[in-house]
Amino acid sequence: MGFFLSFLLRTDYGTDTWAFMNASLSYRTGISLGTVMVCANVLLFLVELIWGREYIGPGTIVNMLFIGYVSDFCTMLWNRFLPQWIFQAQPYRAAVFASALFFFLISVSLYMNSGSGLSPFDAVPKIISRASHIPFFAVRICWDFLAILIGILAGGALTIGTVIIALTIGPAVSMIGRAMRH
Repeated sequence: MGFFLSFLLRTDYGTDTWAFMNASLSYRTGISLGTVMVCANVLLFLVELIWGREYIGPGTIVNMLFIGYVSDFCTMLWNRFLPQWIFQAQPYRAAVFASALFFFLISVSLYMNSGSGLSPFDAVPKIISRASHIPFFAVRICWDFLAILIGILAGGALTIGTVIIALTIGPAVSMIGRAMRH
């Protein structure tokens, strides 16, 4: 996920809502994306640890600690070794975005359906839904829009790609989950 996230960030067309929020905070504070993601994850992990232990597994820890740093590392590589026009000039920029989006959605879907644990960002809406009896999809939409709001307040510019990802990640996770069960 961090590998494909780095391409999404470089094209500047948008990312998932969690990365949008954290990238906005990273830009505002000057702290690396990886470090911002770890700090934000640790805060939410406390909620997961207290009220959602069943969602914790090895995937939780890997997601919490490495996605942002893998993205930071890959971005450094792309900045150093790839021609920057592929991230800026059309139609290359759109092709990089579309390809990265496709593989990012697949990687997120595989991770979320693997049963290896959920990141705190993904677990908290499940915890809220269970405690409030509000349908998960409604809680998740509100949760994603809260992340977008925080990102905007931190100075991030909302893009069409973030909106597309916010609207497609749920169906992609469900579709791949059904395929994995068959």
